[in-house]
Amino acid sequence: MIRDNEITLIGYFGKPHGVNGEINLLTDVDVEALSCVIVDVDGINVPFFPDSVRPRGTGSYLVVMDGLTNEDEVIPLVNRKVYALKQELISAGGGDPGPDGDGFYAEDLIGYDVEDAEAGLSGIIEDVDDTTENVLFVVRAGDGRRILIPVADEFIRDIDVDNRHVTLYLPAGILDL
Repeated sequence: MIRDNEITLIGYFGKPHGVNGEINLLTDVDVEALSCVIVDVDGINVPFFPDSVRPRGTGSYLVVMDGLTNEDEVIPLVNRKVYALKQELISAGGGDPGPDGDGFYAEDLIGYDVEDAEAGLSGIIEDVDDTTENVLFVVRAGDGRRILIPVADEFIRDIDVDNRHVTLYLPAGILDL
């Protein structure tokens, strides 16, 4: 049995990628160096063993887990916290994920909790959409909605790296767009 004091939070599962059981793992930890990742399933720390891992930009990997072969099987993992064994992180020279000291990039915030109490928003930054002229955070709100928020310094009130949390200050009506 894997105990809570043996693991540390390394990120979150994002959305599935394709139909063959591949899922986006939002983390800055080198997943290829880990023997397993751990997910809390009904109060039990369950190990999942990666069959294949490939980087997807900064702070994100596309992972296929042993025994999960299609999109329906990985859907229950979406937005779940992902942990690693502390001992493996120490052995691999890893540590707390976070910015590398060069300043923040939008991709560094993937997997962070996000909230704006005044606007009534809470969720997780799932992805960054840079396919348009305006770069957008893709946020999965607590109620399941997918919300696009412009990445703009004036909208970010605070970034708490230790707790992987972003506090926003959004203009009135932006969530209605």
